[in-house]
Amino acid sequence: MERGSDAHSPRLDDEVLSGALPQEQARERSELARHLRGSIFPADRAHVVECAIDEDAPAELVDALRGLPDDEVFLNVEAVWEAIGGERERRTVDDPHADEPRTVAADGGDAWPAADVVEFRFRFDLVHRLAAAPFLVSPSSASVVIDHARGVLAARFGPWRVETALVNVASTTSTGPYHSVKTIGPPHLSLSDRGLTFATNDREGLCIRFHEPVRGLDPLGIVRHPAITVTVDDVNGLRASLTR
Repeated sequence: MERGSDAHSPRLDDEVLSGALPQEQARERSELARHLRGSIFPADRAHVVECAIDEDAPAELVDALRGLPDDEVFLNVEAVWEAIGGERERRTVDDPHADEPRTVAADGGDAWPAADVVEFRFRFDLVHRLAAAPFLVSPSSASVVIDHARGVLAARFGPWRVETALVNVASTTSTGPYHSVKTIGPPHLSLSDRGLTFATNDREGLCIRFHEPVRGLDPLGIVRHPAITVTVDDVNGLRASLTR
């Protein structure tokens, strides 16, 4: 496009009319979202910064997040984006959701909105991902879902499933690191206590103990497990969701 020209491409006209973000801002927002797990929200400044550091965010991004107000709770990535100076995107010129609040006061306590259903994805390292693939375990087929509306915990690991009532959760403990032989490939069964492990890395996981043992490896329920260890990408978030 020549300088000084009033002509715009159809794509540019669409962006202006729809309120879409300019390309550079869209890239920056995407970079922010890449380093903030959706499962941490609602979150205050401290938790946002902690997550960014844990996800290896660039130093300049972490510094920007440290400048967030400490008297607000951010409901999603969009709220953080706007708080560090990003522009709010409008899907259409008259977007009815464009002016919705995306933060609440930090003293809101129990008034903070919380999702009834929260999904926690597994954190895969390359070796575990390759070893798990023949067993139909992949990032898209492995997750832990906490459904507060139904009162259910559901963990899936490829074709394997564990489902139980939230009231059956007795305790949670952060664990790790692990030896690869005890984690790599399909689910692993502890010979000492029949605990079940769904692992996708050697770094860290959450051990969830139950009041009553649950089904897992054995669909008939003959073998039951008193605990399950899951290497989700947000161990602290899962623990918090289970103790909500």
